[in-house]
Amino acid sequence: MKQAAAHAEDGDYVGAIESYTRAIECDPTFARAYGNRGMVRSNLGDRRGAVEDWQKAAELFLAQRSMANYEMALSYLRKMQA
Repeated sequence: MKQAAAHAEDGDYVGAIESYTRAIECDPTFARAYGNRGMVRSNLGDRRGAVEDWQKAAELFLAQRSMANYEMALSYLRKMQA
């Protein structure tokens, strides 16, 4: 996850997406990785991919009872769908 964040900070969005995807492959319930990948996809203009990631993040955050993160994911979804 740190590697993905470093890629994103450096503007290497493709590298960040690859790193977040690897994290998700290792743990498919890693809600934060979905949310962060959604943010990077949004930065690249991949609206559909961002929405899919934020939807999955919201679903997982809700299941994990992480309500603040759930609300944050919903907020990003609303912005994309506006």
